[in-house]
Amino acid sequence: MTNRFMNIIDSANLNKEKFDDSMESLKDSLECSVKAAEVKPSVEYVSAQAPASTGWLRGSLSYPWVLICTIAPVIEELF
Repeated sequence: MTNRFMNIIDSANLNKEKFDDSMESLKDSLECSVKAAEVKPSVEYVSAQAPASTGWLRGSLSYPWVLICTIAPVIEELF
């Protein structure tokens, strides 16, 4: 192999190592900031909080847009 090709391979390996090191550093930094920002809710706050309700059906059908997006095309095809 030519010397130029080997230089390209070496440069690519060096850049990959730099990238891996920076990603590892970023991961560690992110984990530290997330741990520092964690706030544990008190028991009173958790127990006093009511579950969210939309007034529609449970689960994924609780969102009106799901019903509109699934039923409207069927109705449009009928007429």
